[in-house]
This record gives sequence, C-alpha cells and structure tokens, in this order.
Amino acid sequence: MSQYKLIIFDFDGTLAITHKAIVFCFTKTFESFNITPPAADTIIGTIGINLPNSFKILHPAIEESAIPEWVETYRSYYRREGEKQVDLFPGTKQIVQLARHSGLSLGVFSNKHVSFVNLLLQKLKIQSFFDLILGDDGQILLKPNPAVFHSIIKPLFPELDNSQILMVGDTAIDLLFAKNAGIDVCWAAYGYGDRAQCLALEPTFAIEDISELVALVQN
Repeated sequence: MSQYKLIIFDFDGTLAITHKAIVFCFTKTFESFNITPPAADTIIGTIGINLPNSFKILHPAIEESAIPEWVETYRSYYRREGEKQVDLFPGTKQIVQLARHSGLSLGVFSNKHVSFVNLLLQKLKIQSFFDLILGDDGQILLKPNPAVFHSIIKPLFPELDNSQILMVGDTAIDLLFAKNAGIDVCWAAYGYGDRAQCLALEPTFAIEDISELVALVQN
C-alpha cells in the first residue's frame, strides 16, 4: 500500500503534452502585435510560469499596461486553436485510474488559468478522477508560493500528515512549491523542466516516464 494518500499533479508537462499549443499561441500573439516571436525553445523555457510573467520574460520591453491585452490575445488563440493541440502523455489515464482504484485522492495544481485546466481535463476525459482542481483564477498565490497548500489543500485533507502528500511536477517551480510546503516531490523528468536546475533541487523521486509512478501508487 502506498505511503501517499494524496497526489497533487502539475498539468503542463506532467499530465499533458502542451508545448505545441503553448508555442503556437505565444507565436500568434507576438505576430498579432507585429513583433517577431521568440524561438520555440525560449518559449518552452517559460512553461510553468504564469502568462503575465512569461510575457515579461519573452518581451522585456512590454509595458505593464499592455500585458492584459496580450494575455487575452493569447487565451483567445488557446480557446480557438491551442486546445486542439493538447494530448495526454502515454499512460497518464492508466496511472490516474490506478491511483483512484488504490484509494488515493488526486488533485491538480497548475499555474495555468483554471478555466483552461478544467476544459482540458474534461476534453482529455480525466477530469472525473480528481478531487481538487486548482489553477490561476486571479486570486490565489501561484507556485512556488506554498500559500495554496496551507489555505486550501491542507484544510480539505485535515486527516493527512505532510508525509502522506506527494507533488508530481516537471519544473523547478513545482519542486520549489513542494519544498516550500514541506511535502515530498516527484520530478517528472520527461516534461519541460531544466534538468540541471531540477536535479539541483534534489527531488524526493525522479521519473523518466509517467508509468513509473506505479511504484509510488502501489508500494
């Protein structure tokens, strides 16, 4: 039986393959404002960071007052075309099914806008497996700040000790969130995180394929 009773997953690069959609929507957004878009690898390097901060990184000259329009332009492309380019990593559905059948509670916490997280989980037919779905709603403090863990997650599972909760994520932001919250973390090395940066944070576990979570779900 697993020592973990609650597993919290990141979305982009952990449950789902989203880089094609993200690169496409950033590229189209830059082009719509007649600015040369960054290279795909540069865009991928910002996955896990919320949109306003991503635009500040990718377009340092952007004016603060312009960011909301850029964000809404990006989201409009994502709604129209980006979501069609998202798919689950092979084996994801089987892992979340197994975890549920093993009696574990499951959650998603993403820095992506919560409406897109819900939409994509539903589209990918795995939304029903999760007890808790959290994302950017303009009010919560995003990862790596641990406030959501203390104000939302722990109160919903008051019977659980921190040692029974595991975060699974692919970027340094996910690993730092777990460390800040005082819980174990499994690095999804198959995702979009920088390998050297993530290894330096000494995750509790590291997996090269989501199917390797079987050992943590069942052990």
